[in-house]
Amino acid sequence: MKLVAHALACERNGRVVFSGLSFAVAAGQYAELRGPNGSGKSSLLRLLAGLVPAAAGAVAAEPADGKTLPQFCHYVGHHDALKNAMT
Repeated sequence: MKLVAHALACERNGRVVFSGLSFAVAAGQYAELRGPNGSGKSSLLRLLAGLVPAAAGAVAAEPADGKTLPQFCHYVGHHDALKNAMT
């Protein structure tokens, strides 16, 4: 399976958290998310899991070598990632 994101943007509570984000992660690869508090790491994971809609762009899971996609994907996260006290 290959996860492909193109020109993603995320808005939370009227604030643009990130925009113009594109990447692809193929089977056997990994992506590392790093950044300070409030930079959008948890928001990106929630967007990829389908828990929040993208403000722009698209995410797609593509099958590898013509095989079918896995039926189940899992997301384990923490409670509300947006902290109003942080800018």
